[in-house]
Amino acid sequence: MMTEEERYRIARKRVKEKKRFYSHLTTYLVMGGFFLTLNLITSPGAWWWYWPMLGWGIGIASHGMQVFGLPGSGAGGNEWEQREIEKEMERMSPRSTTQDRALPPVDMDDHLELREIQKERAAEPSYRKDDLV
Repeated sequence: MMTEEERYRIARKRVKEKKRFYSHLTTYLVMGGFFLTLNLITSPGAWWWYWPMLGWGIGIASHGMQVFGLPGSGAGGNEWEQREIEKEMERMSPRSTTQDRALPPVDMDDHLELREIQKERAAEPSYRKDDLV
């Protein structure tokens, strides 16, 4: 169980991550306007401003997925990560070992029948006489 101080520390860290992302996004948008203006002034016939914006946009998308996770799925976000950690810890706990789980009863008649079928197959050749030339 987390203390109030630990929850505050984690929440503060997440808010700082979001603040950095929004600052990054704002810089991207301002620079996009700057590159477009520069493109219109220096070479209005040749469009190049979108190339740096495309590369930078990939970085923005990556940063956004790091902070918020994959859109719509929740995968990759902090909440998803915490749930996955809890699942893994549950799997590793001594209560979840296969020794503690009840196995279904084995029907010995089925087991013996399977052995007989395996013996019959082992005694038969793996080819038919018709296959021989």
